[in-house]
Amino acid sequence: MSPSVVCLKDPRKTMEGFDMGRNDQKKNTFLIISGDKTRIHKCTEGLQRNFENCSVFHGSEWFEAKYKLDNVHPKAVLVDEYLPKGSGFDIVSKILKEKNNDDIAIIIMSYVADHDIFKHEVASGRVQFLTEPDREKALVDCVAKIISPKADTNQPQYELKQLQPGDVLFKEGDITEVAYIVKKGSLRAYSEDSNGDKVMLGEILPGEFVGEMGHFNHEPRSATVEAITEVELIAIPNGSLDNVIFARPSWAKALVKTLSQRLKKANKALTG
Repeated sequence: MSPSVVCLKDPRKTMEGFDMGRNDQKKNTFLIISGDKTRIHKCTEGLQRNFENCSVFHGSEWFEAKYKLDNVHPKAVLVDEYLPKGSGFDIVSKILKEKNNDDIAIIIMSYVADHDIFKHEVASGRVQFLTEPDREKALVDCVAKIISPKADTNQPQYELKQLQPGDVLFKEGDITEVAYIVKKGSLRAYSEDSNGDKVMLGEILPGEFVGEMGHFNHEPRSATVEAITEVELIAIPNGSLDNVIFARPSWAKALVKTLSQRLKKANKALTG
């Protein structure tokens, strides 16, 4: 089913079938201001998939945006930094100047978050920067600070996994769906050369993450990982990783430590 995006270019037309004004507090109404049809489609699908009672309107310039702000009064506006007829920052400034819009949250879709622009509104949380506008999880995380997402009863936050010596955790080329923290035991990572011989890449010890890079680069597994000893791991689905890390500072430190160690090894290999 295609998402229900509403685009009204003629303000003389009525908006039948949609709640106008501020009366329906249960309705999650969004306004996307962008000239990128693909982005509008992706954002609309992501919003409707993750938030209840969702209606999405869109426009590409201030004339359309102003009309919909006044008549639909969305809970949140998503604005592209670059628009066909000007700057998204100009539209954000206009929205902020109107007191009637004081309760509307603003998400600026920009690959670079310039917090010096609208710094007071960023500090208060009213304005956010979405630096990965084409990634659904990033979109949901931004909007979730404004509106609670649908409850996900199917995906656990994390679970324990145990391996015996020689068990393979994942193989090179596998789709990346889960990251792990090693609680006990050790594992080895390796890849295979053109002859099928194993090329050892390193050992993974307790307190380290494994498989986390797939979460960041959205690519298949770059190596095979197997248990050397009996191993106990915490398995965290990629969809939960950001929230879990945010809620558990010790796990965030483990992630930073792991990435730092990997960087040191890579630098040593390049200079050694």
